Amino acid sequence: MDELHMNKFYFILLLLLSASCSGQDFSINDFITQKLEAKNKKLLIIECYCDNGVTVKKTDDTLVIIKVKGNLSSLGYHGKQTAPKKIDTETLEFKVVETNDTLTIISKEWTQMHHRYLIKDLHISIPKHMKYEVKKIVGVNLEGRKIE
Repeated sequence: MDELHMNKFYFILLLLLSASCSGQDFSINDFITQKLEAKNKKLLIIECYCDNGVTVKKTDDTLVIIKVKGNLSSLGYHGKQTAPKKIDTETLEFKVVETNDTLTIISKEWTQMHHRYLIKDLHISIPKHMKYEVKKIVGVNLEGRKIE
């Protein structure tokens, strides 16, 4: 092939590739407030990726109050997809596990190739008698993660 035909070939290839990559990216923010009875629990364990950190405040309240802002997004997906209007409550809420004197809350953050759900902002109020511990989920463990 001469140089002119080679350039045409690469131009057409580039055109086809860019046309096939025209995805429908989206990014949706949503929030929820989740309230839990602290009962006789002495320790709150917070399991999340929470790249922006976690803010915990002790209060005179008897409830554990979780205020979470999440982001559901798709970036670089090549196929057709319908962007959701909001993040469903089930995704935004933390999974709750109670054992003895411990209350564990587990985020439902995940990634899957071009799609992801991540917490952008997390504020938690706990009764002043409670202690807390943050167990950070390592980013590479988010791929394909499912919490039910």
